[in-house]
Amino acid sequence: MKNKLQLLIIALATLLLGLSIWQMLETPTMILPSWFLILLFVPIFLFIAFILGSLLKVLLKSDWNKLTFTSIFVIIISSIFYFSQYKATYKIIIPESYSGEVRLFVSNEKENDFIINNYGIGYINKGTFDSGFHPKVLKGGNNITEQTKNYGKGALATTVRDLHTYDYLSFIVPSKDGNVEGKSVEDLIRIKAIDTTRLYNRPVVSPR
Repeated sequence: MKNKLQLLIIALATLLLGLSIWQMLETPTMILPSWFLILLFVPIFLFIAFILGSLLKVLLKSDWNKLTFTSIFVIIISSIFYFSQYKATYKIIIPESYSGEVRLFVSNEKENDFIINNYGIGYINKGTFDSGFHPKVLKGGNNITEQTKNYGKGALATTVRDLHTYDYLSFIVPSKDGNVEGKSVEDLIRIKAIDTTRLYNRPVVSPR
């Protein structure tokens, strides 16, 4: 019975460690690639779990092996990391003919609108904007998530008279030849490609 319980703990630790590594691979990074972070942090994480497990075994004077106690800390730390990093996945539908910068403007609505128009504009509610999410980008029925790049946040300040700022997320959908095309936000507002009545207005703090 004791051996079966230890095997169960080790198996659960292996499963949760795998989920944590998958979570790290799914998390976009701005500088270093995800696989580099895994190679850097996973050995450190396992070493810390081993040290803590060894100390716990000594303190409890248990006849369980060190791998079991190491696995207990792997379960604890992996669970904390996985659930702290978990984000929902949302589909972003791109028009088949569109390439260039896609902008998801923060809206004053309860629902996200990730069906992108022909000018690369969609709308994201403030809750999703603040908490983040994993994008699944579809174009013409094909998953092009791996081809998209340059994820980031932007803001458009209105005139001094309005004193409001419109926030947005953006990423690039390259064309087949690798070129990036697109209009400026100001041009898109002028031609009414952006519905400003749907946008969340963030008040700008005026300098004193």
